[in-house]
Amino acid sequence: MARGLAVIRSFGRDRSAMTLSDVARMTNLPKPTVRRVLHTLVDLGYAETDGRQFQLAPAVLSLAAAYLGSDLVSTVLQPVCEKVTKITGEACFVGVLDGQEIVMIAHASTRFPIGLASHVGMRMPAFSTAAGRVLLGLLPNDELDARLKAARLKGSTKFTLTDKAKLRSTIVRGRADGYCITKQEASVGYCAVAVPLRRIDGRAVGAISIPALAERCAGDPEVMNTFLKVLRDQVDALGQQLI
Repeated sequence: MARGLAVIRSFGRDRSAMTLSDVARMTNLPKPTVRRVLHTLVDLGYAETDGRQFQLAPAVLSLAAAYLGSDLVSTVLQPVCEKVTKITGEACFVGVLDGQEIVMIAHASTRFPIGLASHVGMRMPAFSTAAGRVLLGLLPNDELDARLKAARLKGSTKFTLTDKAKLRSTIVRGRADGYCITKQEASVGYCAVAVPLRRIDGRAVGAISIPALAERCAGDPEVMNTFLKVLRDQVDALGQQLI
């Protein structure tokens, strides 16, 4: 099962179709193993092939359906995103940490599109996003250090922080502050603020974030503080719903 999941996860937005060799390289698994897994996925309807390249089939979505349709997501996280959007007029999402990335599990769109593609299931780099840094800050120091050591940091924009020592300091400071803000690090023209979502026992559920146009943030320095207050108020209001 672990190998099958590794193969499925090797596919992504920039790797929608891959050869057997591509998958083996991405997963560090032997080619014979990858061949067996891929053909099993094809037989089960979770993958398709033209004889040379493989790609995931729509049936893979059923693997996520139970999680995304759970009570936590559908009755708690999705409504809180929608409420934040109603209050601020900005998009809002909840993300969870998955390796070096975050995965969006709930999302509410603004009525005024800001040009930033967002959807449930979307993956984003953890180290350059506000939500990702919040989630990384929730990790024990040894695990954070291990992930930083393994990370191949790439500058998505000229503003992206790629110095690992400075990045660690930024994440640790965000942990102490209880929030993170990024400015044009993940995408040019956008800023974001995020805070952690915790269960009543203190365990992290994810991070909730508001992305907005950078020009709006630059035009009014208090905008991010306003967004931060809205997020904190909504998280506090959830109370024992996060059990």
